[in-house]
Amino acid sequence: MADAALDNDVILKGASYGNLVELLAALPGSPYAHGVLGAARFMLPKILAKKPVTRKGDAMTDLATALATFEVLEPSEDEQRLAAELQFNAQKANLPLDAGEAQLTAMVVRRGLRHLLTGDKRAIGALGATEYPDGLGRAELGQRILCLEQAVWALLDSQEATAVRAVICAERDVDTQLRICFSCSSPEVGEASWREGLRSAIEQVRTLCPDLLHPI
Repeated sequence: MADAALDNDVILKGASYGNLVELLAALPGSPYAHGVLGAARFMLPKILAKKPVTRKGDAMTDLATALATFEVLEPSEDEQRLAAELQFNAQKANLPLDAGEAQLTAMVVRRGLRHLLTGDKRAIGALGATEYPDGLGRAELGQRILCLEQAVWALLDSQEATAVRAVICAERDVDTQLRICFSCSSPEVGEASWREGLRSAIEQVRTLCPDLLHPI
C-alpha cells in the first residue's frame, strides 16, 4: 500500500535523467511505496515522447518500468470534493493549482501519507498561500511536501556528486533550475557551488510555504 505520493513532474524528469529509482531511494526515511495518479500512465508517455531528451529510448523504457511499479492513487468522493474546493479557493486567489496536485494534497492529508514529492513550484506556492477548505487541515500537511531540489540534495548525499552532476548536465533541457544549480556551462565549478545553488533554490521554495516544506 502506498505511503507517499509522487507527482507527474518528478516522474517525468527522473525518467528523463535515468535516475528516478536512485532519486526515490535517496529520500530520507526511504524506502517508500509511492503512489501516483492513474492518469500518469496515459499522459506521461505522450508528454515524454515530445520532450527534447537525448536518451529518449532509454527514458521511455525507464518511464514504463517506473509506472508499472507505482500504486495508482484514486481519490475517494470526499477527497475529490476537498480537492475541488482547494483548487477553487486557489483559483479565486489567482494561484496556479491544478486538479492533480490538489487531489494528491487531499489524499496526503486524509490518508496520512508521509509526503508529497512534487516538482511543481507554482503548486507549492499555491498550497502555501491558498485558503484550505473545512475538513482539509493545513497543519496535517505540515512538513510533508518535498520539492525536487530536496530530493536531488539527498541524492548528492548518497551518490558520488560528480556522477549526479554528469547525469543532469547530459540532459540540460530537462530542468532549467537544476542546470543552473549544477553550473552545467562551467565545468570548472565544484561541488560546494552545486550544493550552494541547490540550498538557495530550496530556501526560495521554503519562503513560499515554510510550514509545509520538509525540513531537509
